[in-house]
Amino acid sequence: MAKRSKALLETGERAISAKFRTTPIAATIKSITGLPRSAILYKCEASSYWQFRVFLEGKPRKRSTKQEDFAKAQREAQLIYADMLTTINGEESKRQPSSRKTLQQIAVSLWAKNNTRIKNGEVHKDKVAKDTYVFERHIKPFFSSYDIKDIDAEALDEFKANLAEKELSAATQASYIQIVMSLLKEAQIKRYISHLPPKPRIRVDDEVRGYFDEHELGQLTKAAFDATGKVYDFKTADGKVYRKTKITDELLLLISFMLTTFIRPTDVAVLKHRHVYKVRRNGIDFIELRHPTTKRHRNHMLGTEGALNAYLDVKEYQTHIKEADKEDFIFQPLTPNRETALEALSTQFTALLEMANLRKDAEGKPRALYSLRHTAIVHAIHKGLPIAMIASNARTSTEMIIRFYGSHVKSALNQGTVFVDTERAIRNERYDKANDLAKEIGVDFDAYEEDPEGDAQRRKERQEIRIWEREQKRAGMPEEVQAALALIKVGNDDD
Repeated sequence: MAKRSKALLETGERAISAKFRTTPIAATIKSITGLPRSAILYKCEASSYWQFRVFLEGKPRKRSTKQEDFAKAQREAQLIYADMLTTINGEESKRQPSSRKTLQQIAVSLWAKNNTRIKNGEVHKDKVAKDTYVFERHIKPFFSSYDIKDIDAEALDEFKANLAEKELSAATQASYIQIVMSLLKEAQIKRYISHLPPKPRIRVDDEVRGYFDEHELGQLTKAAFDATGKVYDFKTADGKVYRKTKITDELLLLISFMLTTFIRPTDVAVLKHRHVYKVRRNGIDFIELRHPTTKRHRNHMLGTEGALNAYLDVKEYQTHIKEADKEDFIFQPLTPNRETALEALSTQFTALLEMANLRKDAEGKPRALYSLRHTAIVHAIHKGLPIAMIASNARTSTEMIIRFYGSHVKSALNQGTVFVDTERAIRNERYDKANDLAKEIGVDFDAYEEDPEGDAQRRKERQEIRIWEREQKRAGMPEEVQAALALIKVGNDDD
């Protein structure tokens, strides 16, 4: 039997029966940040408002947001979800008081605030997404039966032990516990709890990234040049190839650019030609990067003298693809998805490290694309630039420079010439006084003499001074002459 045709409207469109007027329109279905995967917003034929749907307690729950604007509907959906949880928890058992609050309810509130913070540039969306994943995967299952008021120091210690049993690193454990503390702080703000329990202590050693010394940089550059055009196979432990990556000319250009500009890999993904400014100081041409705020830092980043040539090389390379426009991205300009662009560059760099056997530094610290920024900053410290200047120019803090970059500086000799120059100035002042006093007492002596062949003569001069000193002591040597002799001996012994 043939199917009955749907009635046609005057416009020629098919009529939709009442049964299907509330069915989600596939093209409008959108997920909601901070809520479970089953939570969606969608539109249907029955209403111009965005509709909210989520699966809770094994069944779908729907409600209209009464909002036509998607951003407002998303915020309303988070409130609806929190209300649904409150209702479910209130009906869960007569043993539970109606005031019972769970971390899940607090999380909905905190994620809503984080969405606002993302729009204001206060926090990166990737961090919020990671926190949400951690909550759903590790925190929510553990604390699902806890009332927010029952999460005390003992409960937090048990959670810490649970993470340790999963063999998570100390740094990872600390970051997960910090998310829990943020949730508890939100609960305190909402007056669900009166005070915060003490945070479990976890010793976390700073995970310093590997960097490249001058010799290794030479190896890296040569390897990038030799590897251009080659394909590297990423393999599993049993030798099965799971990814192939081709090394392009762009990678060598990226290495040079990052080493001379201090820029983060994540900034590379968003950097456009309009963000690069040429500046001239004291006869030297530099480039200054003036891209949008990143990690709450908005300072301009001044490259080294070599940065200009590194940038011009990139522009010349791009002309083989298309004429560079000021709105084009500097790297991977034909890739619209910038996360994909950064991943492509990072994967190439990882492949290069494997090919050049440079995956770890001499101390066993792992290297990645970020190691190029790390190297640029460490080399700036070696030049003797002030820490505060390096931090400001690299869009970071002095604390981060000292904690994560200064660890590679093993000696004051690797911090420029300031220490040595200061000591030399002090020594020269002492030597000048010694030479003046030597003339006054008639001794042929020069504290600045550094001729190794004259060591025997210097020892003889030193002996003459000691003999003269003993003779003067017998005759009652004046105190000022004794002081002069002391200076002369210091000057002699220091060379």
